[in-house]
Amino acid sequence: MKIQVAMTSISTAALLALHGCASISGTNSVAVSPIPESDPSLDHYIAWVPRDKAQTATVAEAMTHISLVNAREQTAKQLCSGDRVINGEAMDNVGPLPISAPESAGGYPAWYYRISHRPGLHGCQNADAREFYHALQKNLPEWMDIRTAGATLSLLD
Repeated sequence: MKIQVAMTSISTAALLALHGCASISGTNSVAVSPIPESDPSLDHYIAWVPRDKAQTATVAEAMTHISLVNAREQTAKQLCSGDRVINGEAMDNVGPLPISAPESAGGYPAWYYRISHRPGLHGCQNADAREFYHALQKNLPEWMDIRTAGATLSLLD
């Protein structure tokens, strides 16, 4: 009899623990963080990585850097005869922060990650900076955006 009571108690505790775990992971709830202001004198690469594509901040950060490098290489092949193109010095980064993407982008649960550089691109002799930024934007995933120094809107707004 004591064994049955003990087993029932253990089973009940285990089921409650499993229910709690299922409830936590099932809601996919993450506290939303405020976004710090950006320096208007810098170029910004802004990612709104969907949380269903990147379950952790580390994965979101990696996806952002890989996407940016791939887009830069593709753009350099298209406009710069394959010459290597580099940004100005990286000055700051913010995030990844759990947040909702803007409604204009779909309002989905996202990781916000911003990389800020000194303005300008170097190495592409065949295109001016604005042309290069536009081509780069087209080669980025839909969840990434570029805001150039002094711009109040993103390039594609």
